Amino acid sequence: MLNFTKFRLPLLLLALALFFFSGCMEDAPSSSADPFADCRYGAPKPIFGEDVNLVTRHGFRLEEGQAVEAISFDGGLQVSIIQSGCDYIHQEFHFNSADDYKGAPAAYWIQEAINKFYFLGQLGPAYVVYASVADALKERGGQLRLGQSVELQPGFFAKIDNEREHSGDALIVTLSERPVSSVASK
Repeated sequence: MLNFTKFRLPLLLLALALFFFSGCMEDAPSSSADPFADCRYGAPKPIFGEDVNLVTRHGFRLEEGQAVEAISFDGGLQVSIIQSGCDYIHQEFHFNSADDYKGAPAAYWIQEAINKFYFLGQLGPAYVVYASVADALKERGGQLRLGQSVELQPGFFAKIDNEREHSGDALIVTLSERPVSSVASK
């Protein structure tokens, strides 16, 4: 009998990669003024919308070479997602908190990243892939270090970091097709 449990994570991460690609694929206009015209995946598209369970506010805008999506959830969680990269997907999730976590250990931020992606994964069937990211982060818990990229599966990387922002502390999780150090961040 075939054991599907050992295939669960790779299959879910493959589904995640396809989800990211579909979220960023769009037929790019042939206009030379379009900064995404020559990009493999075209211009980024919103991942979330106001019709998603628990979303209280949503905004999306294309900028030069990137897209910025801002989401507020019922309960106060605010997330900004910066999608960039032309031929390689790069998504930076900023989970904002008004609380001051200065001095919190790395283990706190890593667990918070796992918790936040489990939260996103329960928003509906289209977002269950984020629970797979949480599973992969949890599975690699011993390998995770703040500010360092880790390969979750071949060709799919994550980096967890935190920084002080104007409104409080922010957890930053970057998902990318390449090690984050080789992708130009915002």
